[in-house]
Amino acid sequence: MTEHHLPVTNNQTVVDYGSTTTTPILSPTQRAARTQRLPSFVLLNESPTPQRYTRMSHNTLHGETQGTGERLEYFLNVLNQMCIGFITIYISYITLRTGLAGTSLHAWLVTIGFSFLMAEGVMVHYGNNVLTNSYKRNTKTTIHWIVLTLGGTCGAAGALIKMIQKGFLLQSTHGRLGITAFILCLLSMSSGLAALCSQRVKRVLTPLLNKALHNFLGFACFVIALVTQYYGYETGYFKSRSEWDLRILMKVVTLLSLVLSSIGPLKAFYHKVKALSR
Repeated sequence: MTEHHLPVTNNQTVVDYGSTTTTPILSPTQRAARTQRLPSFVLLNESPTPQRYTRMSHNTLHGETQGTGERLEYFLNVLNQMCIGFITIYISYITLRTGLAGTSLHAWLVTIGFSFLMAEGVMVHYGNNVLTNSYKRNTKTTIHWIVLTLGGTCGAAGALIKMIQKGFLLQSTHGRLGITAFILCLLSMSSGLAALCSQRVKRVLTPLLNKALHNFLGFACFVIALVTQYYGYETGYFKSRSEWDLRILMKVVTLLSLVLSSIGPLKAFYHKVKALSR
């Protein structure tokens, strides 16, 4: 019996009887072409998608935290406006009903000047101020100058009236703090005028340094003025016109207004100092 051997070629199909598919024998060129056509897969842990979603979640959380903080600051600003209004209305009531003369005129002027106008003036540029947050920066600057000029004039005039009455011999804590507030008020208004004309004085002080100095003096004047008013509730004028519990309430409201009004100026002063350090 003669055996016939078939020639072996590259296209010959090899049958695997243990499987249901047939696998052709490919040349190296065909295998390379097929490999290029095969889809490539990325492992799940190597995919950048989880990292991207993780980053988006972090930004979302940061945005929610920032939004909560802004809402809290809006609420505190509304509370502060109520405190300022309460102080102004109460002091105006007890001073106007007895006539604006002597100590009554002094108390009314310093309250209008420092507790009302200056408190509003130092918060004009505060981003979460419910009264001015919708205004443009130029408008805010104009309001700031007008309100603080009126407030500083009223406060300084009220303090000067009392100093003249006492012959500039003020020995009490309230009196000494009042003189300090008066001096700081004059310095703050002078530095504010220099900041307004900063291009003319830039040879002596840089505009940024001058504005930082103005912010510091103005804020210091405001703090000393409200602390002075705090001690003013213990003077004979208020003791004869209000009960003890009402004076305690006025002290608490005054200190609360001082703390809440300081948020905006402290932020502004921090950014000025940070810019100077660079």
